[in-house]
Formats: sequence, structure tokens, C-alpha cells
Amino acid sequence: LNHAVSVTHGELMVIFDCDHIPTRGFLKKTVGWMVAEPKMAMLQTPHHFYSSDPFKRNLTAAEEVPPEGNMFYGLIQDGNDFWDATFFCGSCAVIRRSAILGIGGFATETVTEDAHTALKMQRQGWSTAYLREPLAGGLATERLIFHIGQRMRWARGM
Repeated sequence: LNHAVSVTHGELMVIFDCDHIPTRGFLKKTVGWMVAEPKMAMLQTPHHFYSSDPFKRNLTAAEEVPPEGNMFYGLIQDGNDFWDATFFCGSCAVIRRSAILGIGGFATETVTEDAHTALKMQRQGWSTAYLREPLAGGLATERLIFHIGQRMRWARGM
């Protein structure tokens, strides 16, 4: 990401994981917020997975148990947004170049570079926001070992 910042020029950057596909209206529903609020560094949207993670695939009551992401992209990010403390989640977000340049680039000193990038921008006085509308879809982790490894990395960094 830091290399991309050095070779591109637009003020707004949209970040997606390589397996995420945005909806046709992603830019229409997100960029206006950034234009209306010049001190907004980042607008995050939820991650939506169109494949089942290992727990969902192997859980007998899968249809009755909501995906774990519902808690984070529902309750937690909504609360973060209320306090102007939304986390950048590494994908499905619009970020202002001047905010990234103002903190010296995306955080690289941690395994949760996305969240720490948001914290750095917030410490510099930038706002962050959350739009609770899935506007992109991607693939969930396919194997249990990858799922556990990802969650362990998130827990270590947070």
C-alpha cells in the first residue's frame, strides 16, 4: 500500500482485499461522505463474505448462529463510529491520501497495520467513519488452520 501511495496521485484511495468485489454503487455511496467532510480520513464499510467460513460450514446449527463478523461490523464498529473511533479493517474502505501522508504512510510496525493506521490518523486529529452497508463481498477463510491463524494475528495486534 505504501508503494501504491508513492506511484499514484488521487486524493481518495479505495482499498479492497484481492478477493473482494465491490458493488456497482460502492463509489456513489461512499465518496460523497469524504467530499462533505474534509477532515474525514477514512470511511469503512463492512466485510461481507459470500462463502462460509470453516465454522459455518461445519456447524450443525449454522442457519441459527449468526456469523461472528455480525458482532464486529454491527455492534463494535457502530460504537466506534459513535465515538469517532472507527477502525480501518484493511479492505472495503475509502482513505484520504493527505491523511496517510500526514502519518508517514500505512503502519508497518504491527501485524494489525490497518487498525493501527486508523489510530495514527485519529491521533493526528482526523475523523474516521463507518457506513454500515455491505458494499463488497469476498471469500472467507477456507481451512480451520487459516481461520485460527487469522484470529490469532488479530488478537495479537489488538
